[in-house]
Amino acid sequence: MTKRQQLEWIHRWRLPTPRFTAVRYEDFQQGHVEAEKLRFPVAVRSSYSEEDGERESHAGQYMTVLDVTRGDLVDALETVFGSYPQPEGSEALLQEMVDPEYSGVLFAFREGAWKVELIEGQGEALVSGHRKPQSLLLPRFGRVDAWLFPLLRFWKGLPDKPAALNHALVWLSYYAGLLLSRMNAKHGLDIEFCIANGRLLLLQARPITTPEEAEEVLTSANHKEILPPEPSPLMTAIIGSSGYQLFEYYRGLDPSLPPRAFVRESAGMPWINLSALLDVMVHWGLPSRLVCRSVGAEDFYRVGFRPFRAIRKLPVFLQLLRQQSGVARRIETWIHRLTGRFDWRRRHRELLWESDPAAAFREWETDFRQLYVELVANMQALTGAMSGPIGLFDRLGLLAKLSATLKQKSASADYLLAFQELQYGMISRQEFLSRFGHRGFYESDIGQKRFFEYSEAEWQQLIGDYSFPGPAESRRQPGANALWMALFRPVARLIHTREWLRNETMKLFWDFRRELLGQTDFPFQEHSPGELLAYFNGGIREKTAPKPSGWDMDTFLCNRNGRRLPLSVLSNVEEQDGSQQGIGIYPGLVEGQVWRVSSARFETLEMPEFEKIILVADALDPGWAPFFSQVDGVISYVGGLLSHASILLRESHIPAITQLPPHIELKTGDWVEMDGQTGEVRVVSSRQSAVNSGQ
Repeated sequence: MTKRQQLEWIHRWRLPTPRFTAVRYEDFQQGHVEAEKLRFPVAVRSSYSEEDGERESHAGQYMTVLDVTRGDLVDALETVFGSYPQPEGSEALLQEMVDPEYSGVLFAFREGAWKVELIEGQGEALVSGHRKPQSLLLPRFGRVDAWLFPLLRFWKGLPDKPAALNHALVWLSYYAGLLLSRMNAKHGLDIEFCIANGRLLLLQARPITTPEEAEEVLTSANHKEILPPEPSPLMTAIIGSSGYQLFEYYRGLDPSLPPRAFVRESAGMPWINLSALLDVMVHWGLPSRLVCRSVGAEDFYRVGFRPFRAIRKLPVFLQLLRQQSGVARRIETWIHRLTGRFDWRRRHRELLWESDPAAAFREWETDFRQLYVELVANMQALTGAMSGPIGLFDRLGLLAKLSATLKQKSASADYLLAFQELQYGMISRQEFLSRFGHRGFYESDIGQKRFFEYSEAEWQQLIGDYSFPGPAESRRQPGANALWMALFRPVARLIHTREWLRNETMKLFWDFRRELLGQTDFPFQEHSPGELLAYFNGGIREKTAPKPSGWDMDTFLCNRNGRRLPLSVLSNVEEQDGSQQGIGIYPGLVEGQVWRVSSARFETLEMPEFEKIILVADALDPGWAPFFSQVDGVISYVGGLLSHASILLRESHIPAITQLPPHIELKTGDWVEMDGQTGEVRVVSSRQSAVNSGQ
């Protein structure tokens, strides 16, 4: 594909580009150069046949001469043709020069975030690498967005730049989508552009030949809550391989969405693809902050609500409402059918494990992956149904009243209460195991042990010998009247269904884990599915799974080669505002000392001997239940109003805060005051000074 072909398509589709003409090498040799219709100066640009191919690109290898006057035209053409390996049969481009305020490149990947690199002035300095550009991720906008942007300003873009620039970038996004729909570019388009007098001009649109450079914004989000600091390679691989299936939940609602991966692996960890979710919000006309607030990430898109777009997507929203209207009943039916289905499959595999263990493992892996995909899809449906009412109750300050009103508690709250009863000797260990032995720390990872598997020493460490102020039951507040109960009952059913779903699927997780434990003493959790398949085939493959990095970055840019960059490389990402406030989960003023732990594991079970203890963690999993019964307040840096741990804390009436800003670094022993209503956390310096001085 030559530059001339690109520009002819752009011109034919009535997209803006400077006027141009082509000069054949043979005509140039004979002195025939037709440039009368162009205004000088011009740019003499290479347009070699192999320059911008579909499979490989030779961009930058051939010459371009800028600001060519009529008198210098022959010399400039000689220079350009002289840079070709074989000039015969080739051509060069003459294109009118413009004096742009901005120039840049848009990398519009078919699958991946769209990234703009922008500089002031001519783009030659950008292409040559002589100037460092500003970078931002460009949302996918449509034609109506471009028309109405001057009136509604629904996108902040680069807030320190003129509005005309941001408007031109909205047009660029629309044109990129149009070109992708019409050009045969497998991986996407590399689009050069400039902006002169506020008007966007396209300079070329060549196929991208480096799909591995496609970037996505990945985030730990709720994975940091439900998975351990270093998830097992087995679980990471299963989650990562389910990425496209998980995104089918959204494509099932709206088939016009392109395929994307809901989850991607990076540095041996499974991360949620935040940019894919934001593109869904933009596609539906919804504010991008809806997703970012739910996962605790910065809204780097900053796209507002666009009613004209949302109206067009009304059929999608109606289908979503229909799906959510009976979601609790459907999930209850699904879990009962699912239990029977997997029980039958497991019995079928008993003989297969004896005759062909490799085939049995392949079937085990397929079944477990399907269970995981269906579980997440149902969780997404329940979360979608709950998010609107819960968000409204939160804004009205009614979440605490909702928890106080509920007489019946969820399965997660029952789990916490049962553990406290075990600690107080009110029930036996066997009674506890019969109800919750299938659960444990970071139970969403198939590689983690369950309560059934704990040794006697671990049980002694887990239960401990503490003096508690009283079981969680004593914290419960008086119920509300029948009117409040009637108002909250539909939301309560969704909450209870969600927590019941988790409890029941954890029973299935335990069944799958127990099946592998019954077949081998090999440490399966330390290996990838490919390595395990080799093992069951009679050999032991050397470990190839990368060592997990841990949740070392909350949100970052990552390409398919594994290069990770912080979001701060984007020019429209704002600095931290210094807020001292998170999101309140359950109200209550607590002043006490920090017990800082990084993860729920036995090494962190040694609780400090403070009078009032505030547990501070990176993220919270329902497996933290043994900790919750020992503290006066809970704070986490990552989480949301709808996380399993948040629901457990709210129903147990434990003052709690989530999404604490990361710049507030708390360590064990710090005196703090937390307000579970407002989400504020204040370091009590006078208390700290008194402790340091020995008073």
